Amino acid sequence: MKTLIKTVQLIFCLTLFISCKESQLPFNLGSNETDPIPPKQGVKGKIIYKEGTFDSKGNLLTNGTMIGVSRKIYFYELAGLKEVELDGNAFIGNIHTEVVDSTKSDKNGTYVGTLKPGIYSVVIEENNRLYSHVTDDGLLLPVQVFKDSVTTLNVYIDYNAQYSE
Repeated sequence: MKTLIKTVQLIFCLTLFISCKESQLPFNLGSNETDPIPPKQGVKGKIIYKEGTFDSKGNLLTNGTMIGVSRKIYFYELAGLKEVELDGNAFIGNIHTEVVDSTKSDKNGTYVGTLKPGIYSVVIEENNRLYSHVTDDGLLLPVQVFKDSVTTLNVYIDYNAQYSE
């Protein structure tokens, strides 16, 4: 009889364990971190940190790093050099347009953001400072969002990278 009771208890526990969703368990069953669900409209991509020497196509030439990283990402109203105060060394002191939204990339650098149609400046928080690329026409890294569409934008944090011809 004791064996039967223990068997029934074991079956009950196994059934309860198997019926739980992975997110309800106090630990991960070993599956990899999944990509966030992309929005129906907005931006998605990766935040990639680069340091070392790269060729003009972005390929690493010497010892260095090129990895996805977790960072806070801000989407500002479109800003150009006239709307910012530079902090020297590729960083931004202040931006004089409004933050529309923000998100955070996961440990692999993957991010998603839901935004209304429009053009935004993408700015990364890097060591408690703001970092962005400036285009040839003086805009902070612009991204355009279209109605019912998701724009893919990979952002490179490369102030510690050198590029050769």
